[in-house]
Amino acid sequence: MDRPDRKAIAAAWLDARWSALTLRQRRDVEARQARLWRRMQPVVAATPAIAHLAGQPLDRFPIMQPRELRAGFVDWNTLGLTRDRAEAAARDAEAGSEGLVAPGVAAGFSTGSSGTPGLFLNSRAERAAYLGHLLARLLTVGDLFSPLRIALCLRADNRLYQDVGRTGRIRFLFVSLGEDPAARFQRLQAFRPDILIGPPHVLAELARRTQSHDQAWSLRRLFYGAEPMGKAERGWIGSVLGARPDPLYQATEGFIAAPCRHGTLHLNEDVLNIEREPVPGTDRFVPVVTDLRRTSQPMIRVRLGDLLQPLEGRCVCGSPLTATHPVEGRLEDLWRWPGGVIPPRVVETTISKAVGPDIDWRATASREGVVVEAEGLLADAAAEAVTQLLAAHNIDLPVTSLPQVPVHGIKRRRIRWSDG
Repeated sequence: MDRPDRKAIAAAWLDARWSALTLRQRRDVEARQARLWRRMQPVVAATPAIAHLAGQPLDRFPIMQPRELRAGFVDWNTLGLTRDRAEAAARDAEAGSEGLVAPGVAAGFSTGSSGTPGLFLNSRAERAAYLGHLLARLLTVGDLFSPLRIALCLRADNRLYQDVGRTGRIRFLFVSLGEDPAARFQRLQAFRPDILIGPPHVLAELARRTQSHDQAWSLRRLFYGAEPMGKAERGWIGSVLGARPDPLYQATEGFIAAPCRHGTLHLNEDVLNIEREPVPGTDRFVPVVTDLRRTSQPMIRVRLGDLLQPLEGRCVCGSPLTATHPVEGRLEDLWRWPGGVIPPRVVETTISKAVGPDIDWRATASREGVVVEAEGLLADAAAEAVTQLLAAHNIDLPVTSLPQVPVHGIKRRRIRWSDG
Protein backbone atom coordinates (compact mmCIF):
# COMPACT_ATOMS: atom_id res chain seq x y z
CA MET A 1 0.00 0.00 0.00
CA ASP A 2 1.30 3.44 -0.97
CA ARG A 3 1.60 5.30 2.34
CA PRO A 4 1.11 9.07 2.57
CA ASP A 5 4.28 11.15 2.56
CA ARG A 6 4.36 12.38 6.15
CA LYS A 7 7.40 14.59 5.61
CA ALA A 8 5.69 16.31 2.69
CA ILE A 9 2.49 16.72 4.74
CA ALA A 10 4.52 18.29 7.55
CA ALA A 11 6.27 20.60 5.07
CA ALA A 12 2.93 21.73 3.63
CA TRP A 13 1.57 22.26 7.15
CA LEU A 14 4.60 24.40 8.05
CA ASP A 15 4.29 26.38 4.82
CA ALA A 16 0.63 27.13 5.50
CA ARG A 17 1.32 28.13 9.11
CA TRP A 18 4.24 30.28 8.02
CA SER A 19 2.16 32.01 5.34
CA ALA A 20 -0.53 32.75 7.93
CA LEU A 21 2.10 34.50 10.04
CA THR A 22 3.93 36.37 7.29
CA LEU A 23 1.16 37.42 4.89
CA ARG A 24 0.07 40.63 6.59
CA GLN A 25 -1.00 42.84 3.68
CA ARG A 26 -2.56 42.27 0.26
CA ARG A 27 0.76 43.04 -1.40
CA ASP A 28 2.29 40.12 0.51
CA VAL A 29 -0.42 37.80 -0.82
CA GLU A 30 0.02 39.05 -4.39
CA ALA A 31 3.82 38.67 -4.23
CA ARG A 32 3.44 35.06 -3.08
CA GLN A 33 0.92 34.35 -5.85
CA ALA A 34 3.30 35.80 -8.46
CA ARG A 35 6.14 33.63 -7.16
CA LEU A 36 4.02 30.46 -7.24
CA TRP A 37 2.78 31.30 -10.75
CA ARG A 38 6.36 31.51 -12.01
CA ARG A 39 7.02 28.06 -10.55
CA MET A 40 3.96 26.72 -12.40
CA GLN A 41 5.37 27.36 -15.87
CA PRO A 42 6.89 23.88 -16.39
CA VAL A 43 3.47 22.44 -15.50
CA VAL A 44 1.82 24.76 -18.04
CA ALA A 45 4.34 23.65 -20.68
CA ALA A 46 3.46 20.00 -19.95
CA THR A 47 -0.28 20.56 -20.34
CA PRO A 48 -1.30 20.03 -24.00
CA ALA A 49 -4.25 22.44 -23.95
CA ILE A 50 -2.18 25.43 -22.81
CA ALA A 51 1.46 24.51 -23.52
CA HIS A 52 1.70 27.29 -26.09
CA LEU A 53 0.99 29.86 -23.35
CA ALA A 54 3.87 28.86 -21.06
CA GLY A 55 5.62 31.95 -19.72
CA GLN A 56 2.65 34.23 -20.39
CA PRO A 57 0.88 36.32 -17.71
CA LEU A 58 -2.15 34.66 -16.16
CA ASP A 59 -4.59 37.10 -17.76
CA ARG A 60 -3.57 35.82 -21.22
CA PHE A 61 -5.08 32.42 -20.45
CA PRO A 62 -8.69 31.65 -21.43
CA ILE A 63 -11.34 31.42 -18.74
CA MET A 64 -12.61 27.85 -18.72
CA GLN A 65 -15.88 26.26 -17.66
CA PRO A 66 -15.66 23.04 -15.60
CA ARG A 67 -17.59 21.17 -18.30
CA GLU A 68 -14.94 22.15 -20.85
CA LEU A 69 -12.22 20.67 -18.66
CA ARG A 70 -14.25 17.47 -18.28
CA ALA A 71 -14.74 17.22 -22.04
CA GLY A 72 -11.05 17.88 -22.71
CA PHE A 73 -9.67 15.66 -19.96
CA VAL A 74 -6.85 14.26 -22.11
CA ASP A 75 -5.54 17.74 -22.96
CA TRP A 76 -5.90 18.98 -19.37
CA ASN A 77 -3.69 16.48 -17.57
CA THR A 78 0.10 16.30 -17.65
CA LEU A 79 0.33 12.51 -17.35
CA GLY A 80 -1.05 11.44 -20.74
CA LEU A 81 -4.01 9.69 -19.11
CA THR A 82 -7.22 8.93 -20.96
CA ARG A 83 -10.60 9.70 -19.46
CA ASP A 84 -11.72 6.06 -19.63
CA ARG A 85 -8.71 4.90 -17.65
CA ALA A 86 -9.14 7.60 -15.01
CA GLU A 87 -12.88 6.95 -14.67
CA ALA A 88 -12.25 3.23 -14.18
CA ALA A 89 -9.83 4.03 -11.35
CA ALA A 90 -12.32 6.49 -9.82
CA ARG A 91 -15.04 3.82 -9.87
CA ASP A 92 -12.62 1.41 -8.17
CA ALA A 93 -11.99 4.02 -5.47
CA GLU A 94 -15.72 4.34 -4.83
CA ALA A 95 -15.88 0.56 -4.48
CA GLY A 96 -13.24 0.66 -1.74
CA SER A 97 -9.93 0.29 -3.57
CA GLU A 98 -7.10 2.82 -3.69
CA GLY A 99 -8.19 4.12 -7.09
CA LEU A 100 -4.66 4.38 -8.50
CA VAL A 101 -4.50 5.19 -12.20
CA ALA A 102 -0.68 5.41 -12.28
CA PRO A 103 2.02 4.87 -9.63
CA GLY A 104 1.07 7.19 -6.76
CA VAL A 105 -1.65 8.92 -8.80
CA ALA A 106 -5.26 8.47 -7.69
CA ALA A 107 -8.51 9.35 -9.44
CA GLY A 108 -11.86 10.21 -7.91
CA PHE A 109 -15.27 11.73 -8.52
CA SER A 110 -16.64 14.87 -6.94
CA THR A 111 -20.17 15.04 -5.56
CA GLY A 112 -21.47 16.87 -8.62
CA SER A 113 -23.50 19.84 -7.36
CA SER A 114 -24.80 20.57 -10.84
CA GLY A 115 -25.69 16.95 -11.53
CA THR A 116 -22.49 15.75 -13.25
CA PRO A 117 -19.67 14.53 -11.01
CA GLY A 118 -16.28 16.00 -11.79
CA LEU A 119 -13.30 13.69 -12.38
CA PHE A 120 -10.13 14.64 -10.58
CA LEU A 121 -6.55 13.40 -10.31
CA ASN A 122 -4.05 13.82 -7.51
CA SER A 123 -0.50 12.60 -7.13
CA ARG A 124 1.13 11.50 -3.88
CA ALA A 125 2.82 14.91 -3.59
CA GLU A 126 -0.43 16.75 -4.30
CA ARG A 127 -2.28 14.73 -1.66
CA ALA A 128 0.42 15.59 0.86
CA ALA A 129 0.21 19.28 -0.02
CA TYR A 130 -3.58 19.20 0.26
CA LEU A 131 -3.59 17.41 3.62
CA GLY A 132 -0.91 19.63 5.10
CA HIS A 133 -2.74 22.75 4.03
CA LEU A 134 -6.09 21.37 5.21
CA LEU A 135 -4.77 20.43 8.66
CA ALA A 136 -3.12 23.84 9.06
CA ARG A 137 -6.33 25.65 8.13
CA LEU A 138 -8.78 23.57 10.18
CA LEU A 139 -6.90 22.46 13.28
CA THR A 140 -5.01 24.22 16.03
CA VAL A 141 -1.41 23.35 16.81
CA GLY A 142 -2.60 21.65 20.00
CA ASP A 143 -4.96 19.40 18.04
CA LEU A 144 -2.03 17.76 16.29
CA PHE A 145 -0.38 16.61 19.51
CA SER A 146 -3.32 14.58 20.78
CA PRO A 147 -5.25 11.67 19.23
CA LEU A 148 -8.05 12.86 16.95
CA ARG A 149 -11.17 11.18 15.64
CA ILE A 150 -12.38 12.76 12.41
CA ALA A 151 -15.64 11.73 10.74
CA LEU A 152 -16.46 12.75 7.18
CA CYS A 153 -19.88 12.39 5.53
CA LEU A 154 -19.72 12.51 1.74
CA ARG A 155 -21.21 10.81 -1.31
CA ALA A 156 -18.24 8.51 -1.90
CA ASP A 157 -14.79 7.76 -0.52
CA ASN A 158 -11.53 8.26 -2.42
CA ARG A 159 -7.78 8.08 -1.84
CA LEU A 160 -7.51 11.76 -0.90
CA TYR A 161 -9.69 11.19 2.17
CA GLN A 162 -8.25 7.75 2.92
CA ASP A 163 -4.83 9.34 3.45
CA VAL A 164 -6.23 11.39 6.35
CA GLY A 165 -6.49 8.23 8.44
CA ARG A 166 -2.94 7.18 7.57
CA THR A 167 -1.15 10.23 8.93
CA GLY A 168 -0.46 8.97 12.46
CA ARG A 169 -2.56 10.13 15.40
CA ILE A 170 -5.77 10.57 13.41
CA ARG A 171 -8.53 7.97 13.39
CA PHE A 172 -10.77 8.51 10.40
CA LEU A 173 -14.34 7.40 9.70
CA PHE A 174 -15.94 7.81 6.28
CA VAL A 175 -19.75 7.70 6.20
CA SER A 176 -21.56 7.57 2.87
CA LEU A 177 -24.47 9.89 2.17
CA GLY A 178 -26.29 6.85 0.82
CA GLU A 179 -26.28 5.15 4.21
CA ASP A 180 -29.54 4.84 6.14
CA PRO A 181 -29.87 7.96 8.38
CA ALA A 182 -30.61 5.92 11.51
CA ALA A 183 -27.56 3.70 10.93
CA ARG A 184 -25.42 6.75 10.17
CA PHE A 185 -26.48 8.35 13.46
CA GLN A 186 -25.60 5.21 15.41
CA ARG A 187 -22.21 4.80 13.71
CA LEU A 188 -21.25 8.40 14.42
CA GLN A 189 -22.41 8.20 18.02
CA ALA A 190 -20.33 5.04 18.52
CA PHE A 191 -17.26 6.62 16.86
CA ARG A 192 -17.51 9.77 19.04
CA PRO A 193 -15.77 12.12 16.61
CA ASP A 194 -13.77 15.11 17.81
CA ILE A 195 -14.24 16.71 14.39
CA LEU A 196 -17.25 16.15 12.16
CA ILE A 197 -17.55 17.28 8.55
CA GLY A 198 -20.72 16.92 6.53
CA PRO A 199 -23.26 18.66 4.32
CA PRO A 200 -25.96 20.73 6.07
CA HIS A 201 -28.79 18.29 5.38
CA VAL A 202 -26.86 15.53 7.15
CA LEU A 203 -26.00 17.77 10.10
CA ALA A 204 -29.66 18.83 10.33
CA GLU A 205 -30.74 15.17 10.36
CA LEU A 206 -28.21 14.43 13.11
CA ALA A 207 -29.52 17.39 15.10
CA ARG A 208 -33.13 16.15 14.84
CA ARG A 209 -32.14 12.64 15.94
CA THR A 210 -30.01 14.07 18.74
CA GLN A 211 -33.03 15.95 20.06
CA SER A 212 -35.38 12.98 19.78
CA HIS A 213 -32.91 10.53 21.39
CA ASP A 214 -31.70 12.99 24.05
CA GLN A 215 -28.11 12.24 23.06
CA ALA A 216 -24.99 14.38 23.42
CA TRP A 217 -21.85 14.99 21.37
CA SER A 218 -18.31 15.89 22.40
CA LEU A 219 -17.24 17.76 19.27
CA ARG A 220 -14.25 20.07 19.22
CA ARG A 221 -15.03 21.37 15.75
CA LEU A 222 -17.92 21.04 13.31
CA PHE A 223 -17.64 21.87 9.61
CA TYR A 224 -20.10 21.92 6.74
CA GLY A 225 -19.73 22.11 2.99
CA ALA A 226 -21.19 21.04 -0.38
CA GLU A 227 -24.48 22.89 0.33
CA PRO A 228 -25.49 26.30 1.67
CA MET A 229 -26.49 26.72 5.30
CA GLY A 230 -28.37 29.77 6.51
CA LYS A 231 -27.57 31.73 9.65
CA ALA A 232 -30.66 30.50 11.52
CA GLU A 233 -30.04 26.84 10.70
CA ARG A 234 -26.38 27.26 11.61
CA GLY A 235 -27.35 28.55 15.05
CA TRP A 236 -29.87 25.76 15.64
CA ILE A 237 -27.51 22.95 14.62
CA GLY A 238 -24.72 24.45 16.70
CA SER A 239 -26.91 24.63 19.80
CA VAL A 240 -27.99 20.98 19.44
CA LEU A 241 -24.65 19.40 18.48
CA GLY A 242 -22.63 21.57 20.85
CA ALA A 243 -20.23 23.12 18.33
CA ARG A 244 -20.55 26.01 15.87
CA PRO A 245 -20.82 24.77 12.27
CA ASP A 246 -18.10 26.52 10.28
CA PRO A 247 -18.11 26.64 6.47
CA LEU A 248 -15.71 24.88 4.11
CA TYR A 249 -15.54 25.55 0.39
CA GLN A 250 -14.16 22.54 -1.44
CA ALA A 251 -14.69 21.72 -5.12
CA THR A 252 -13.25 19.48 -7.82
CA GLU A 253 -11.21 22.54 -8.73
CA GLY A 254 -9.51 22.72 -5.32
CA PHE A 255 -9.71 23.62 -1.64
CA ILE A 256 -11.14 27.08 -2.22
CA ALA A 257 -11.74 28.55 1.23
CA ALA A 258 -11.58 27.75 4.96
CA PRO A 259 -12.86 29.40 8.14
CA CYS A 260 -10.71 31.40 10.53
CA ARG A 261 -11.03 31.02 14.32
CA HIS A 262 -14.04 33.34 14.24
CA GLY A 263 -15.85 31.10 11.75
CA THR A 264 -15.49 33.55 8.84
CA LEU A 265 -14.75 32.03 5.45
CA HIS A 266 -11.45 33.14 3.87
CA LEU A 267 -10.34 32.36 0.33
CA ASN A 268 -7.17 30.25 0.26
CA GLU A 269 -5.26 32.85 -1.69
CA ASP A 270 -1.95 31.67 -0.28
CA VAL A 271 -2.13 28.76 -2.76
CA LEU A 272 -4.80 29.96 -5.21
CA ASN A 273 -5.33 32.98 -7.42
CA ILE A 274 -9.04 33.84 -7.30
CA GLU A 275 -10.42 36.44 -9.68
CA ARG A 276 -13.88 37.89 -9.05
CA GLU A 277 -16.45 37.94 -11.84
CA PRO A 278 -19.25 40.30 -10.74
CA VAL A 279 -22.87 39.12 -10.85
CA PRO A 280 -25.00 41.92 -12.35
CA GLY A 281 -27.63 43.42 -10.08
CA THR A 282 -25.96 42.16 -6.90
CA ASP A 283 -22.85 42.64 -4.76
CA ARG A 284 -21.98 38.99 -5.37
CA PHE A 285 -19.30 37.42 -7.56
CA VAL A 286 -18.42 34.02 -8.96
CA PRO A 287 -14.80 32.91 -8.50
CA VAL A 288 -12.39 32.24 -11.34
CA VAL A 289 -9.88 29.87 -9.75
CA THR A 290 -6.25 29.13 -10.55
CA ASP A 291 -4.59 26.52 -8.35
CA LEU A 292 -0.95 27.55 -8.01
CA ARG A 293 0.32 24.14 -6.86
CA ARG A 294 -1.62 21.54 -8.81
CA THR A 295 0.49 19.63 -11.31
CA SER A 296 -1.17 16.41 -12.53
CA GLN A 297 -4.42 18.10 -13.58
CA PRO A 298 -3.86 21.88 -13.75
CA MET A 299 -6.76 24.14 -12.84
CA ILE A 300 -6.07 27.49 -14.48
CA ARG A 301 -8.72 30.24 -14.68
CA VAL A 302 -11.63 27.89 -14.07
CA ARG A 303 -14.90 29.75 -13.62
CA LEU A 304 -17.01 28.18 -10.88
CA GLY A 305 -20.76 28.64 -10.59
CA ASP A 306 -20.94 29.45 -6.88
CA LEU A 307 -22.22 32.74 -5.49
CA LEU A 308 -19.93 34.53 -3.05
CA GLN A 309 -20.51 37.80 -1.21
CA PRO A 310 -17.44 39.56 0.22
CA LEU A 311 -17.53 40.89 3.74
CA GLU A 312 -17.45 44.64 4.12
CA GLY A 313 -14.02 45.49 5.43
CA ARG A 314 -11.40 43.19 6.85
CA CYS A 315 -12.20 40.26 9.12
CA VAL A 316 -11.50 40.83 12.81
CA CYS A 317 -8.95 37.98 12.66
CA GLY A 318 -6.67 40.34 10.73
CA SER A 319 -5.95 38.02 7.79
CA PRO A 320 -5.35 39.71 4.42
CA LEU A 321 -6.98 36.73 2.68
CA THR A 322 -10.33 37.80 1.25
CA ALA A 323 -13.17 37.21 3.72
CA THR A 324 -16.59 36.26 2.38
CA HIS A 325 -19.96 35.14 3.61
CA PRO A 326 -20.49 31.37 3.24
CA VAL A 327 -21.35 30.15 -0.25
CA GLU A 328 -25.09 30.83 -0.64
CA GLY A 329 -25.87 28.77 -3.71
CA ARG A 330 -25.32 28.41 -7.42
CA LEU A 331 -25.41 31.24 -9.91
CA GLU A 332 -28.01 29.29 -11.86
CA ASP A 333 -30.36 29.43 -8.86
CA LEU A 334 -30.32 33.20 -8.49
CA TRP A 335 -33.89 34.47 -8.67
CA ARG A 336 -33.99 36.89 -11.57
CA TRP A 337 -36.82 38.71 -13.31
CA PRO A 338 -36.87 41.83 -15.49
CA GLY A 339 -38.06 43.74 -12.43
CA GLY A 340 -35.39 42.59 -10.01
CA VAL A 341 -32.89 40.07 -8.70
CA ILE A 342 -33.12 38.27 -5.34
CA PRO A 343 -30.03 36.40 -4.05
CA PRO A 344 -30.49 32.99 -2.37
CA ARG A 345 -29.38 34.22 1.07
CA VAL A 346 -32.20 36.74 1.13
CA VAL A 347 -34.73 34.02 0.31
CA GLU A 348 -33.28 31.66 2.91
CA THR A 349 -33.39 34.27 5.66
CA THR A 350 -36.97 35.18 4.79
CA ILE A 351 -38.31 31.62 4.83
CA SER A 352 -36.35 30.44 7.87
CA LYS A 353 -37.69 33.38 9.85
CA ALA A 354 -41.24 32.36 8.88
CA VAL A 355 -41.04 28.60 9.55
CA GLY A 356 -38.13 28.16 11.96
CA PRO A 357 -34.54 26.97 11.52
CA ASP A 358 -35.25 23.26 11.97
CA ILE A 359 -37.88 22.89 9.23
CA ASP A 360 -37.06 21.50 5.80
CA TRP A 361 -38.43 23.40 2.80
CA ARG A 362 -37.77 24.24 -0.83
CA ALA A 363 -38.61 27.28 -2.94
CA THR A 364 -38.48 27.09 -6.74
CA ALA A 365 -38.84 30.24 -8.81
CA SER A 366 -39.48 30.64 -12.52
CA ARG A 367 -40.64 33.32 -14.90
CA GLU A 368 -44.24 32.45 -13.97
CA GLY A 369 -43.92 32.62 -10.18
CA VAL A 370 -42.68 30.72 -7.11
CA VAL A 371 -43.61 27.30 -5.67
CA VAL A 372 -42.85 26.72 -1.98
CA GLU A 373 -42.78 23.25 -0.40
CA ALA A 374 -42.91 22.62 3.36
CA GLU A 375 -44.76 20.34 5.72
CA GLY A 376 -48.43 21.08 6.41
CA LEU A 377 -49.45 24.61 7.30
CA LEU A 378 -45.83 25.74 7.31
CA ALA A 379 -46.00 25.79 3.52
CA ASP A 380 -48.59 28.58 3.73
CA ALA A 381 -46.43 30.54 6.18
CA ALA A 382 -43.42 30.20 3.89
CA ALA A 383 -45.45 31.19 0.83
CA GLU A 384 -46.79 34.28 2.58
CA ALA A 385 -43.25 35.31 3.52
CA VAL A 386 -42.10 34.88 -0.08
CA THR A 387 -45.10 36.89 -1.32
CA GLN A 388 -44.07 39.78 0.91
CA LEU A 389 -40.46 39.45 -0.24
CA LEU A 390 -41.48 39.70 -3.90
CA ALA A 391 -43.68 42.70 -3.14
CA ALA A 392 -40.76 44.43 -1.43
CA HIS A 393 -38.83 44.03 -4.71
CA ASN A 394 -41.82 45.26 -6.78
CA ILE A 395 -42.28 41.83 -8.33
CA ASP A 396 -45.91 40.87 -8.91
CA LEU A 397 -46.03 37.11 -9.42
CA PRO A 398 -48.08 34.32 -7.83
CA VAL A 399 -46.65 32.21 -5.00
CA THR A 400 -48.02 28.67 -4.63
CA SER A 401 -47.68 26.55 -1.48
CA LEU A 402 -47.35 22.75 -1.52
CA PRO A 403 -47.91 21.12 1.91
CA GLN A 404 -45.31 18.39 1.52
CA VAL A 405 -41.80 17.65 2.76
CA PRO A 406 -39.46 18.24 -0.20
CA VAL A 407 -37.49 15.32 -1.56
CA HIS A 408 -33.84 16.22 -2.18
CA GLY A 409 -31.17 14.33 -4.04
CA ILE A 410 -27.61 13.71 -2.86
CA LYS A 411 -27.28 17.48 -2.51
CA ARG A 412 -29.93 19.63 -0.91
CA ARG A 413 -30.85 22.63 -3.05
CA ARG A 414 -33.48 24.57 -1.17
CA ILE A 415 -33.51 27.61 -3.42
CA ARG A 416 -33.83 26.96 -7.12
CA TRP A 417 -34.53 28.70 -10.39
CA SER A 418 -36.33 26.75 -13.10
CA ASP A 419 -36.17 27.72 -16.75
CA GLY A 420 -38.78 25.12 -17.58
